[in-house]
Amino acid sequence: MNNPLTTASHFNLGFILAVLASVLWGLTYCLDERVLSSLSVFKLYFLHCLCGLLVAGVILLIQGTSPTALFSIDTAKASLPLIGLTLITATAAALSILGSIQLLGANKSAVLEISYPLFVALFSVLLFKGQLQLPVVLGGIFIFIGSAIIVLGK
Repeated sequence: MNNPLTTASHFNLGFILAVLASVLWGLTYCLDERVLSSLSVFKLYFLHCLCGLLVAGVILLIQGTSPTALFSIDTAKASLPLIGLTLITATAAALSILGSIQLLGANKSAVLEISYPLFVALFSVLLFKGQLQLPVVLGGIFIFIGSAIIVLGK
């Protein structure tokens, strides 16, 4: 049985982390726009990945993960095709957003990219038989329409 206090604290922490991510992504987009005036999309992505590799690797090592375990995957628990697919889609998404920031600027790119909740709901249903909730669908559609209005408006 779930402890209501634990559930509430997980929700609160989840809410704080989501807002923090939003703030940090906003800052990242603005910084990326400036950096992309002097670096290619691929070089900046490489540097992003290198930083992530170093930070995550150090944290995993501090948590007691052995260096050899950093590169092993328990195939009894994890689906290699699913892991491969998420790596490919995350890479394509990152390169797409960096290209968009370079071509459209951080503001327009972010406004368009923020319509992803609609696609989260759609793929949840198509891939994993998730349930579509009307508020999520309506909210996603409104975000998508609002994004289009902002970007296409002069």
